[in-house]
Amino acid sequence: MNNLINHKKILVFTNDAGASAYICSIILNESKFFNWIVYAIDNSPASKEFERNQISYTKFFLLDEINEIIKKKQPDVILYGTGWLNFSDIVKENAKKYDIKTVALVDHWVRYRFRFSNNALPDAILVMDDIANKIAIDTFNSEVTIFQIKNYYIENIRSHYALMKKEMRDYVVFISEPTKVVENDDLNFNVFEYTFLEDILKKFDKVIIRLHPTESKDKYDGVISKFPKVNVKVVEPYEENLATTLSKSKLTIGIGSTALYVSYLLGIKTISYIPNRYIEPSIPLPKKYILTNLEDLKTLQFSDSKRIDFDSRAIPFYEMINSFLTRTN
Repeated sequence: MNNLINHKKILVFTNDAGASAYICSIILNESKFFNWIVYAIDNSPASKEFERNQISYTKFFLLDEINEIIKKKQPDVILYGTGWLNFSDIVKENAKKYDIKTVALVDHWVRYRFRFSNNALPDAILVMDDIANKIAIDTFNSEVTIFQIKNYYIENIRSHYALMKKEMRDYVVFISEPTKVVENDDLNFNVFEYTFLEDILKKFDKVIIRLHPTESKDKYDGVISKFPKVNVKVVEPYEENLATTLSKSKLTIGIGSTALYVSYLLGIKTISYIPNRYIEPSIPLPKKYILTNLEDLKTLQFSDSKRIDFDSRAIPFYEMINSFLTRTN
């Protein structure tokens, strides 16, 4: 291996669940190649993800603290997650002062431009599959270097899932996710979060609700109480890994969570349910698995064909850093 990457310091900033899960998987699989310095917003999905994976990290509370952290640590590369909490502006401003390279990880398939406030783009963007790679290239053209890296997160889930006993796959798994109010005459997402679950509980008698990391365990208590005859289990993401939850699934239902797409890749019957034809699904499922009415399940033919692996351009993270620093130094 090229000595260029040996002992390089990588400073990590993250908050949101999706990017943090990917970053954790990178650190766990490539811990020996770098000196990792990890920061997460206190009591955030990221902090819980690092604790669950027993990765050492430091809490911080305000974005303004990033300035002093970068000044003190003087890393070779800053890696940050993108999501609802936007690090791009403050990271770029402070990294520029010390000539530090910046790398941002995009963990989904939507709102790529929105993830970088004031178009404060990093030196490189990381994506996790072929579809995300194409979206990033189409979005940014030649404005920033795009790398597609190895998806350790999916690989780890697949490995765990393969070891699970699946003879009791008799639950419908609802992948919950927080939604925002959408200005639309047909659908108010604040209401939809709960009516969505009601639709499921009306139709199935054994349901697992897998909560999003930002949701409280009692979020759906009111809805669940309306269906006393339904066997409902509520699972918090940090008390049970995703592979274990999905090993019980005969059908996985959600809106646009990455966990829903993972279910599909594992070969589980999976649908995105959005009862509004004017809202585009946010994950790359085949169109026939995107339903606007749960009654369509009666006629839906699920395919048993092998799921496509979207990783034809993927390289390990350390190889990406080596290539990146070679071309920029």
